[in-house]
This record gives sequence, C-alpha cells and structure tokens, in this order.
Amino acid sequence: MRFIKKIRWAGAVIATVFSLLPFSASAQDELPEAAAEADSVAVLDRKVSKLEKIVSKLPNISGFVQFQYSWVEDESTFQIRRARVTLKGKIYKDFADYCIMPDFAGSVKLLDAYVRITPFRQLNLQAGSFRPSFTLENVFYGATSMEAIDYPQVVKKMTTLGDISGVSGGGRDIGLQLYGGFFNKRGFNTLEYRIGVFNGAGISAKDTNKSKDIAAMLRVNPVKNLALVGSLYYGEWSPATASGGKTVYYDRHRWSAGFLYDDKKFFARGEYIWGMTGGIKGYEGNLKSEGAYVMAGVWFLKHTLAPLVRVEYYAENIRTRKETAQPFYTVGVDYRPFKYLRFQVNYTRQTFTDDAVKSRNQIHVMLTGMF
Repeated sequence: MRFIKKIRWAGAVIATVFSLLPFSASAQDELPEAAAEADSVAVLDRKVSKLEKIVSKLPNISGFVQFQYSWVEDESTFQIRRARVTLKGKIYKDFADYCIMPDFAGSVKLLDAYVRITPFRQLNLQAGSFRPSFTLENVFYGATSMEAIDYPQVVKKMTTLGDISGVSGGGRDIGLQLYGGFFNKRGFNTLEYRIGVFNGAGISAKDTNKSKDIAAMLRVNPVKNLALVGSLYYGEWSPATASGGKTVYYDRHRWSAGFLYDDKKFFARGEYIWGMTGGIKGYEGNLKSEGAYVMAGVWFLKHTLAPLVRVEYYAENIRTRKETAQPFYTVGVDYRPFKYLRFQVNYTRQTFTDDAVKSRNQIHVMLTGMF
C-alpha cells in the first residue's frame, strides 16, 4: 500500500510541475491563435483569387501620341498627327479576343473595333473594323512600327489611307475575313492567307451601295526573315450623293506584288501596285494608276538607331505617265532611345516627270510617346 501511495504521490508532483512550466500554458494559448491565422490566410487566398479573376477580365490598355512638324517649301505646320488608345482583351481563353482603338487627333474616329475567333492556326475569323488584306505596307506596318514617317504615296492612293476615289478610313474598312497559316515546321508559317468581304466604304457606318468588296492576300515565307506577298482588291464605290437621284456604281480594283525582309538588323521591302478606278472627276472611263516603292535601312546601337532610304513613284494616270508621274526620294533616321519613345526625321525630294512642274523639298519631324 505504501508503495502505491508513493507512486501516486510522485505522479501528482510530476503533474503539478509540468502544469507550471511556461511552454505548457503558451502551447495551449497558441492553438486557437494558429487556427485563427490559418482561417485568415484562407480568406485572403479566396479574396486574391477572386480579384485575379476580375483583373483577368479587364482589357490591356496601351496607346501613343504622335507630334509632327512639317516643312514644305514656304509652309510649316505643327500638328498632333495621331492620339490613340488601344484596349485588348480575351473573351474566352485563347479561343476569342477583341480589340478597340479610337483616334482622338482632330475629330474622334473609331479605327479598330473587331472580334477574332481563333480555334486553329490554319483557320481563324476576324469581324469588325480593321485593315483589309491589301498591300503589305498597310497590313503589316502600323504607325508605331513603320520606320519612315509616312506611307508611300501609292499605298495611300490605293487604300483607305486616302484612296483616290475619296473613300477613307485610316487604312481600315468594315467587314469580316478568314485567315490562317500552314506548314509551321520551322517555327514560322511557310504559307499564310487572308481573304475577306468588306463594305468598301472605309470606316463609314453605312455602305453607299449594295455590293461588297473582296480583299485577299497570299504570303509565302521561303525562309524565316523573307516574305513574298501578293494581294488583290476587287470592289466598287459610289459617290455619297447619287447622280440624278440614282446610285451609280464605279469600279475600284487593285492588285499588288512585293517582298519584305527583316532580320532585326537589316530591313528592306518593296512593292508594285496597280489600280483601276472609275468615276473620278476630270477623267473619262476608268482611271488606271500605278506606283512602286523600295526602301531599306540598317539598325545600329542595339536596335536604337536606323538610317533609311526610300525611292518611290506614283503615276495617277498611266496614259499620261509623263505628266503625272511623281518620283519621291526620301532619306531619314528612326531613333528609339527608349522602348516607349521614338524620334524620326525624314527629308523628301519630290520631283515630277513634267519639266514644267517645279520640284519640291519636304522635311518632316515626328516625336512618338507610347505607353
């Protein structure tokens, strides 16, 4: 009995001592605190996950402003050439996305506003307002990627950048197109196509005739940095005001063939464009026009400085090429000291095949800020 009592007494002493140790009390207090902290972390994780889902639905916002100074003989002008904001976002994973881009320079214009459905590399759909697939310069080179300040004159006269017919829209039109690429075995598509149907009225909300225009482009990439490009535009246009109360339809057909090379060090491209346009005042029947350009440049100082040259000509009327051909010779510099800042200077000598018309000198300076 005494032995059992001694064991009980020893056990009681040991229990009393352990109950008085500091860690024993703190451990009991930490249990509810740890559980509360775990609950807080779980709540925070849920809130962060919900916020990430909301943010993923928001569009990516970018944009740029271009300030230009132009001197042409005895005239000089400052202008805000472009002021654009771009909103891009995904509608559903990589299956569908959208883009909206208004321009605030001068009057507000909605340039890009389209939806793309991209289920396959070989077959995709684009619908809305965007650049029709005609001329490589208008399709592949935008205002922030083009090394020269302005597009070649033949590109402007044969597209909605400033079409000879009067149809305009910043190079855009409203319609839909199918596009895709094939034979992607070396990291790039060897063959690419684009074919679309458009109003043919630029970014105007209303087409002035019942017909639709067709634009198609084929691009062949025999090697990674070289592309051969051909495009076709087959359409009609009508004056905004009908003649004698009756809508008149005029031809607006074009085709082009060209090349581009860009290995991130040296770049060069060129294109020949032919067009037939009816209904132009001062001309009987269809007016046939043509033009071509070749440009080249080299990047220095880790892709920050590029001198460039471009030779081009545009003949508004092939039949009287001697009087209407306008050769342009441009030399310039594209300087990009920072990712979102560009400084460009172009000198252009505009000459005429008609000796009676005086040649002109032009200087253009452009500063571009992007975000």
